[in-house]
Amino acid sequence: MASCGAGNEEIVFRDKFRNRYHTFEHKVKVAHFTIVITEIDILLNSATMRSMPDGGACTKEDCELFHLKLLNPELYKKLHPTRGPLHPLFEEMIAILQTDLNPFFPSQPRHHKTLVAATLQCIEAGQLEYEYSESGFEIQADTPHLPLFLRHKSGISEAFVLFVLAGSHLVPENYASEDGSSDRLFFYNKIYPMLPELTAVSDHVNDVLSFYKEYEEEYVGANYIFTVAKAENITLFEVLDGLMNQIVEIRKNVMAIAERTNSLEVKRTVAQYFQGYISLHLSLEKRYRLGEVFGDGWFQGHVI
Repeated sequence: MASCGAGNEEIVFRDKFRNRYHTFEHKVKVAHFTIVITEIDILLNSATMRSMPDGGACTKEDCELFHLKLLNPELYKKLHPTRGPLHPLFEEMIAILQTDLNPFFPSQPRHHKTLVAATLQCIEAGQLEYEYSESGFEIQADTPHLPLFLRHKSGISEAFVLFVLAGSHLVPENYASEDGSSDRLFFYNKIYPMLPELTAVSDHVNDVLSFYKEYEEEYVGANYIFTVAKAENITLFEVLDGLMNQIVEIRKNVMAIAERTNSLEVKRTVAQYFQGYISLHLSLEKRYRLGEVFGDGWFQGHVI
């Protein structure tokens, strides 16, 4: 019996070690994806494109061809035999999406599909933002649905939320059937309902905390806060105030959903996501420039 007990302890230790390794590996892959998609976002910025020798013409063409090379590389070669590789960032993103460099491939095909779709939408949103910014586009009162449509186009918040909610440590290993249907039921019935709420709040937090930067850089063509103010004929402050109220309300709702899972790990993870996501924006001074508003050294790395 003693040897059997020791064997069980060894198995438990091995499984815990493996789970920790998988969690670390998951974080590395998420970080890699985040860096590349952020760099692509910067690449598609109007100022970045204008600074290129060709005015961004080649990069714009790369955007048009990205989905083709990602989804059907053989057809890409056939239709564009002399063109060669896309911009290095697009090539790196293709490598991430086509291999196990992303945390969902090949073991979680449904989540992998969502990640691919979100990335394609994000690049399309970048193209729209660039075009609207360059053209001096202004929304009109008779297109009130356009702001939210453009906001949903970005799509990438869904991927980031899924990275968090699909973590293996959140789903209990209670396989009641050989195909693991119990775990799937737990995920889609208990955890997945948080995804649209967390996606919305992620978008709103980003809109609020990136507003100053985009205002200062005169990037207003497809900016959500500007377009809502224009479409609804209200002030920018009213839009900001409304978004902040929504952030508070959504957080309450999400924590209530998390409470119903009866999982301390789920509740802790969701709370940490809110804290981490806001802290990320506050700490990226070079990107969001909030120190210009609140003063140098104002953020000490803690969000309540």
